[in-house]
Amino acid sequence: MENPTAVPGDEFLEELEGLRRQHLKGGLLRPRRHYNSKEEIAAARRKYHLGGDNNHRFEGERYLNCTDKAVRRQQLRKLIDEGGETTVGGKMPSHPILARWESHEVGLTDNDINELEISDANPETLIVWGWRVNLHRTGHWAVAIGSSLVGEGEKRIPGIRERLLSDIEAMKENYAALGVKNVERALAFHIEHADVDIDHAEFGADVVRKHVNTPQLQEQMRKAFVLTLHMKGF
Repeated sequence: MENPTAVPGDEFLEELEGLRRQHLKGGLLRPRRHYNSKEEIAAARRKYHLGGDNNHRFEGERYLNCTDKAVRRQQLRKLIDEGGETTVGGKMPSHPILARWESHEVGLTDNDINELEISDANPETLIVWGWRVNLHRTGHWAVAIGSSLVGEGEKRIPGIRERLLSDIEAMKENYAALGVKNVERALAFHIEHADVDIDHAEFGADVVRKHVNTPQLQEQMRKAFVLTLHMKGF
């Protein structure tokens, strides 16, 4: 039932974290996997690319829909992070390119990836990502930006970033043991997210704190947060 008055910003953020604890029971949204062969990694990468990279399609829509000038500036900075600093003369490529690097290192070619991306996703994935993309096209911009707290917001939790960094070191050992030659390149996507997501998480929290500030918006945010939690595994 919708609350009659808005919850104060920091209290509301803690409420959302309570939803995380209730659903994940102390686990991570995307726990590290241990692979037994390079072929097993390649199979996981094929599944990742099937149907296209949905996870970065809506950053531009967040920017276009935002009506607050200061938030738009911050969202533009994030858009550059996600879309690649190379777009403004920097060296870091886009996150989708970094994701391709991992696939390249286990034997997938750009032609393989292109074919997977234009193929139909499985029905479950199509439904889940259809909802997520629609949230950004039709929902309030502050709720859309705030929904990033489910994934990126993990880094705001004490101990989580250290755990993720530890997971990356374990992945390096796992990949090297399986014969991946350029482990740093293979895991560049994960390494970059362990760093840049901290700033992105604080940005999302600040948007929720300041702009998800009515009972109606907070109820939309609760629903978006819970449904995004249920995307675990997609």
